[in-house]
Amino acid sequence: MTTSQDAHSLPQLGQVIAACMEALNDGDYQVARHLADRAQALARTTGPLGRANAALVTGMAEQAVGDTDTAAEKYTKAANLTRPHLAEPDGICLYLHARMELAALHRAEGRYHEAGHILHDALTTTAAADPAPHDLALLHNELGVVSKYSGDFDLAAASYRAALALLESVLPGDDPELATLHHNIGGLAHARGDYAAAEGPARRAVEIREKALGPDHPDTATDKAALAPILLGLDRLEEAEQLLHQALTVLERTRGTGHPDYAIALGNLAATTHQLGHHQSAEILYQRALHLLEQALGPDHPDLAPVLTNLAELHHNLGNADLAHTLSTRARAILTASVRRDHPTLTALTERTLVCPGSDGVGSLDN
Repeated sequence: MTTSQDAHSLPQLGQVIAACMEALNDGDYQVARHLADRAQALARTTGPLGRANAALVTGMAEQAVGDTDTAAEKYTKAANLTRPHLAEPDGICLYLHARMELAALHRAEGRYHEAGHILHDALTTTAAADPAPHDLALLHNELGVVSKYSGDFDLAAASYRAALALLESVLPGDDPELATLHHNIGGLAHARGDYAAAEGPARRAVEIREKALGPDHPDTATDKAALAPILLGLDRLEEAEQLLHQALTVLERTRGTGHPDYAIALGNLAATTHQLGHHQSAEILYQRALHLLEQALGPDHPDLAPVLTNLAELHHNLGNADLAHTLSTRARAILTASVRRDHPTLTALTERTLVCPGSDGVGSLDN
C-alpha cells in the first residue's frame, strides 16, 4: 500500500510499490521481488513510513517465493518503523498490515499461538489510535481465522461479527471482501456442527464472488470447495461432489496441484467419495491429498490432520487396525501441539468419525 506522505515526497516509490503489489496479485513473484528491491533502494531517501512500506512489500514478495525467514524479518522491521507513528493515519495503517502479514505467515505455518499473540498485541497497541474501519476489520477477520484454526470458536465468532459490522459500514453488500467474511462465518458454523446455519453464509459467499469475479476465478473455486463439505454434512452428496469437481478444475488451472487449496479440496472430494461408500477410490484420493499437503506444507502441519483422521477411519472400517492406529496417532501428535483439547478433529480421532478438511478449523480455506 502507498502512503500519502511517501507518494508526495517521492512519487516513483509509490508507483514501484503499486507495480509490486500488482505483480504479486498476478503471481509474477520474481518480478515482484525485483520491484521490491527497487522500492527499498528508493525508500532510503524517504522517512520511516516510506522505508516501512518498502519493507512490507519486500516481505510479501519474499514470502511468495518461500523465504519466510526474510519475510518475517521485513514484517517486523515495518512494524518497528511505524510504531512511533500510530497517531498518523498512514502510520497506523502500515503498522496493522505489517502485524497482520506476520500473523498470517505464522498461521500458514501452523503456529497458531504465535499468530494469535501478534494479533492481540496489535489490537491492544492501536486501541487508542482510532484505526480506519477497513483496517480494523481485516485485523478482526485474521484473529477470527486464527482462533478458528486453534479451536477457540467463541473468540472466532466474536471476531468475525466485529469484522463484518465494520466492513458493512464502509462497503456495499456485494463487495468481494464481504464474501470472505460470509465464507468464514459459514466455515465456523460448520466447524461447530451447525450445517443448517453454515449453508446460508457459504452460499452467499459463492454468489457474491461469482458475480464479482466470475465462475472461473480461484477465489470463487475456494468458496465452492468450502460450501461442499457443508453440503456433505447435510447429506447432499451429489451437489457436494459436483461443486468439488468444479473447484478442482479451476484450482488446478489457476493455482496448480501444488497449492494447499487444491490439496484441501481434493481431501474434501475424498471425504465425499468415502461417504458415498467408494472406499477404494476414496483411499486413492486421500493418499494423493496427503502427499500434496506434505509437499506443500511439510509433514507436521496441522492441515494434514483431517486427511490423516479420515484415512484412519477408512482403514478402521476396512479392518486394517494397525494402519488405522498409526495414522490416527500421527494426526493426534500433530494436533496436540497446535490446537485446543476440545478441537473437533481431536474429538473425531477419539470417536472415530469422519471429518472434512476445511470444515473444522484445520485445513480451512479461509481467506
